[in-house]
Amino acid sequence: MFPLSQLEKIISTQLDIWSSSDHPVDMSTDGKALSFEFSTELLVDFAIPPDQKDDLKCKFNRLFQGMFSAPINLPGTTFSKGLKAKAELQEDIIQVIKQGRRSTDDSGTVTSVFQYNLEARRQTQTTDGVLTDAQMAQAGIGLIIAGNDTSGLGVSALMSILPLFPGVMEKLRLEQKELVAKYGPELTQTVLDNMAYGEAVVKEVLRVAPPSDQVMRRTLVDMEIGGKFIPKGSVLYLSFFMGQVLSDPKLHKDLSSEALQHVSPEQLLLNTPNIKREFHPERWLAGGATESSSAGSSDQQQFAKPTGLLTFNTGPHICLGMGLFYSEAKVLLALLARGYQMELQNPEELGFQATFVTQLSSQPMVRFSKLPAAAPATTEKVAAR
Repeated sequence: MFPLSQLEKIISTQLDIWSSSDHPVDMSTDGKALSFEFSTELLVDFAIPPDQKDDLKCKFNRLFQGMFSAPINLPGTTFSKGLKAKAELQEDIIQVIKQGRRSTDDSGTVTSVFQYNLEARRQTQTTDGVLTDAQMAQAGIGLIIAGNDTSGLGVSALMSILPLFPGVMEKLRLEQKELVAKYGPELTQTVLDNMAYGEAVVKEVLRVAPPSDQVMRRTLVDMEIGGKFIPKGSVLYLSFFMGQVLSDPKLHKDLSSEALQHVSPEQLLLNTPNIKREFHPERWLAGGATESSSAGSSDQQQFAKPTGLLTFNTGPHICLGMGLFYSEAKVLLALLARGYQMELQNPEELGFQATFVTQLSSQPMVRFSKLPAAAPATTEKVAAR
């Protein structure tokens, strides 16, 4: 749907901005800047004037917060602010559409997800094939939310967690050196497909800090779960964090339903100590890979491979944006590993809050800098490949 070179350009531009700043970057806010660019440039292909982008980002953030707040429509509430932001965004996007889109080439060929979405709506929701400005704006807002908010949370988590693990960053650099030696410097789909360790890093971030943290289902029949009778018609709430971290039977061989009823509050905290204990990308590599138990140690620690990821759901409910997010995250990791350094200024303060989504509850301040032009080479292989 879009060339990787376009994705690479978006990420490179943002990394250059961050690395040239005299101040550390607040990942709780600026981390979403990348996903906003992904959505507006790749999905809807809107030509948004630079002086309007910050205003639109703020409005989308208010709308997103309102979507996951208590539905109390009183002045000053988060829900009320979200509704106001939605109305303002509709007018803003209508103006952007009227100013002209770049998503149809000279031959009239549809070239963006937004245009495909509009075409589908014309065929299924109209009798004359004509959509109003409001309908088109609504489609654009929906796509930007779908491609920006949970993706933004995932990118923010990735950029906040990664600086805690310099050993992981070094393995990413080694992997990129091997890939460049084998395939050349261009970031192609083949390179992304062979980023085994990079993909493991992305999966582990999604496991310990899932951007979308819950799903609800209604039972169609009577059933029993963990020794508890659940009658037909009950609404079940599934926490992805609980499922992926605390109750995966492959990670907890001695798991019992009784033990799950006595989970301590400390275990539910998404903070620096728990992330350092849980985060091991090696667990996703083939063969149940190992890593050194501590820096400079020859002792190896085994990590069981998880059952899977609930983050993007599965089956007929699987998220259609899963492939796009993996491409975004892998290109980001490749560019970081090849050209940048990251340092978290306040590592002990890192924390997330999991409700309907998993959001940063702290302000991780990350300082970016460019790697020296001639970084020392090494022949060491990526651990446990």
